[in-house]
Amino acid sequence: MYQECGHYYLCQLKLAWLDVISNSAIAFAYNLIPIIVVYSARKRQDLPFQWIYRLITTLVVIGSTIYLIEAWTFWRSENWLLGLLKAITAFGLLCAMILLVRLLPKVLTIPNLTELKQANHQLELEIKERHFAEEALRESKERFHNAFDYAAIGMALVGLNGNWLQVNHSLCEIVGYSEAELLSKTCQEITHPDDLDTDFDYVRQLLTGEIRCYHMEKRYIHKLGHVVWIMLSVSLVCDIHGQPLYFITQIQDITERKRVEQTLQQQAYIFENISDGVIVTDLSGRVINWNRAAEKMFGYSKAEVLGKNLGILHKPEESAVLTQKIIDELHTANRWAGEINFVRKDGTEGVCETVFVPLYNEHGQPSATIGVNRNITERKQAEAALQQANEQLTSWVQQLEQRNHEIALLSQMSDILQACLTVEEAYKVIAQLIQPLFPETSGGVFIISSSKHLVEAVTTWGDSTLASKKVFSPKNCWALRRGRSHFSTADDHSLHCSHIEEDLFGGEALCVPMMAQGEALGMLHFHSPQTGKLTAAKQQLASAVAERIALALANLKLTEALQQQSIRDPLTGLFNRRYLEESLEREISRAERSQKRVGIIMMDVDHFKSFNDRFGHEAGDIVLRELGGFLRKQIRKADIACRYGGEEIMLILPETSLDVCQERAERIRQTVKHLDIQHQRQKLGCISLSLGVAMYPEHGLTGAAVIEAADAALYIAKKTGRDRVVMAKSQVSVY
Repeated sequence: MYQECGHYYLCQLKLAWLDVISNSAIAFAYNLIPIIVVYSARKRQDLPFQWIYRLITTLVVIGSTIYLIEAWTFWRSENWLLGLLKAITAFGLLCAMILLVRLLPKVLTIPNLTELKQANHQLELEIKERHFAEEALRESKERFHNAFDYAAIGMALVGLNGNWLQVNHSLCEIVGYSEAELLSKTCQEITHPDDLDTDFDYVRQLLTGEIRCYHMEKRYIHKLGHVVWIMLSVSLVCDIHGQPLYFITQIQDITERKRVEQTLQQQAYIFENISDGVIVTDLSGRVINWNRAAEKMFGYSKAEVLGKNLGILHKPEESAVLTQKIIDELHTANRWAGEINFVRKDGTEGVCETVFVPLYNEHGQPSATIGVNRNITERKQAEAALQQANEQLTSWVQQLEQRNHEIALLSQMSDILQACLTVEEAYKVIAQLIQPLFPETSGGVFIISSSKHLVEAVTTWGDSTLASKKVFSPKNCWALRRGRSHFSTADDHSLHCSHIEEDLFGGEALCVPMMAQGEALGMLHFHSPQTGKLTAAKQQLASAVAERIALALANLKLTEALQQQSIRDPLTGLFNRRYLEESLEREISRAERSQKRVGIIMMDVDHFKSFNDRFGHEAGDIVLRELGGFLRKQIRKADIACRYGGEEIMLILPETSLDVCQERAERIRQTVKHLDIQHQRQKLGCISLSLGVAMYPEHGLTGAAVIEAADAALYIAKKTGRDRVVMAKSQVSVY
């Protein structure tokens, strides 16, 4: 027998199995409950109070376990375990009830099914409205982006610090940057510096709320560097709390408009300041506008003539005919040009040269006329005076033609003389150039010698015999003594120059000094067997010829002197170092092309310092001067003697073999000892030379290398006792 829940059963097997089966079924049913609860809770995560489901599930599992324990106790008495589980279940149920009581107010606030249906219906409506709003917002954004990206004007979103956040294609075309390039820059970087302060001030007003938007004309710097004028419209976008987010900007390119405005301003400025009087009238001839020049020309102010007929500027009898004539020609030829007699406000008359053209409206129809009037009153008066003087001028035509011919020949002579390279070349062409200017005379060009003691004829011209001596003293010519032209005739009352041979002199003679920079270079002598040929005009022409010849000769002499000074050493008369370097480079290039050699001899005066110490620097200069003259006599025409520096002298011997070069150096060394050099009637003694010889290409392939080799050989000559010739050591294989 056993006891179950206060009941006693007989120990009957059927009754025991009935209790076991019933307890097991109850436990199975209890276990299905937490499974269903857990499954439902997982499917509906949105249900409130999830912990209640977990608590109920736990208690149900414990209850089902109690029934299983009771079935087990039929065979094994484990009452302590059953009691423990029941105690736990009781305690759990008690806690659950307490929690449920405390949770009851919250549970009561949960809407009932009707309310939930209504809330669900309202939620569905809100979801639909939100869906519609989102769809409208999407369409609005799409429309905005389409309007933004494909707008005909530039649009951009700009950050508060000036960074480009988003730009459209039109803006990129306006400033010349690609979208990526523009997004990497700021507005300030492409804004013209003169517009930054104004732009910053507007931005400040936007951020402080003083203004909602602003418009301004400003300049951007195009990527290519030129200025782009734009119309800028800027507004500020804020969040729901009123905090600034970014700027929306609209940029319209107004460069062309600015260019048109500038053109209009320039045209208005030209209209007001042009020297011709400009009058604008309607088709009936009433004045619409005219400029300052018209006020000055006709005497009326603009206010006095606006709206009045243009006939007030003409005589009454001429006005109607002239107006009709102008209108008819404008209709046929779209232009009228001619001369008009006008009457000023003060009643005086004048003449103007006028051009009328029609002005067209936007439909291509003539709406007004514009007349440009040039006052030619003074010109007409001058033409009348010129016509009166025409007869007098006709008598001068032949003289002017002759003078023009002479001027042309004189100009040709100047051009040819300027093209001459040497004084000797100029002497040869002077006679040919003077002969056409003085066709019936003979003469010559006389030059004063460098000693100033003689005057010598360098060229002559003419068919008749020259009446002057070809060599004489400057004192024998009145023109050279006085510094001005001297004219004489064959009669006894004329003062003749002493250089004129009386037995050959007949007719008339003219001596013209050639002066340049206040110094007489010589004289031009003219002789005509007949009187009256050397007129005053011819004498003036002779003075002009003498002046040009003197200037040309002076320039040629100066050029030759400067050329010599630029390439010659003033002390020795030899070429200087600059000329040496140029010549050596030229000769080596020539030798390289022709497969020939160039010899270099570098020499130094032995113990030259002792000459300076013993006799003074002036004596040293005499030694170098004598040595220079000696070398000029010893070398060939093709050879080049240069002063290399100090007492060192170098010779360049083109197309010379090594043996010949060494032989020439040895002969110079020996011959120089025979020089008799004196200073202040005191003999300075003999001089000796140390010489170094080098050849191109044996001792170097460049001028500098050959000079270095010759210098090294010279150093050896001086080091081994002086007064000797040393050949440089070969460094390059010979071809």
